[in-house]
Amino acid sequence: MPEAAQRNSQIIAMALFMSAIALGIVAGLIVAGLIPVDDGARPMIAMAVGVAALADFMIAIWFFRKGQSS
Repeated sequence: MPEAAQRNSQIIAMALFMSAIALGIVAGLIVAGLIPVDDGARPMIAMAVGVAALADFMIAIWFFRKGQSS
């Protein structure tokens, strides 16, 4: 059973890594102006999406390490 838990943790980590990459790309597109948002709100929206990307990345690392140690 531990192998299944390790595998599940690695799958979750990969999904979160992909989500972090996607959010990072969206934040970059917002900053570049390719995703239309209000100019006054652009930095705040991009920062919020960037923080979400960072959170996804950190949680993915946690799941990856959990899958390696179990």
